[in-house]
Amino acid sequence: MPSSELPQAVYARLMINVDKSRGYPLWHPEPDNRLPEDYKRTGLNIGDVGIVTEDGSFDVFFNICLPEDHPIHNPRGVPSNFRQVILNPRDIREYRFTDTKGLVLATHSVSQRTVSSSLSGNPAV
Repeated sequence: MPSSELPQAVYARLMINVDKSRGYPLWHPEPDNRLPEDYKRTGLNIGDVGIVTEDGSFDVFFNICLPEDHPIHNPRGVPSNFRQVILNPRDIREYRFTDTKGLVLATHSVSQRTVSSSLSGNPAV
């Protein structure tokens, strides 16, 4: 009997335990096309407040680190008691990107194998 669980829910449920330091696995990690252009270029930011939607994307409501009149806050606006949080550079940790080319993140039930081959011979005349 097929599962009624949505593929994006299965993905999140399985991938959340692969490496918890990577955060919540989004089925659609790309920014919403309706966001302002500068926001789409940078993607999610520290301070973004929103929800993970049923389709597996993140819907940004507002950003607590941006001023109340920032374009990202349109059309929803900010909560009536909104106060911008100003972060000190020491509040943000930065890590060198450690993923390598070809890195595979997978559940324990998936194994990875590398196969290579070569072909030699005389070209057809």
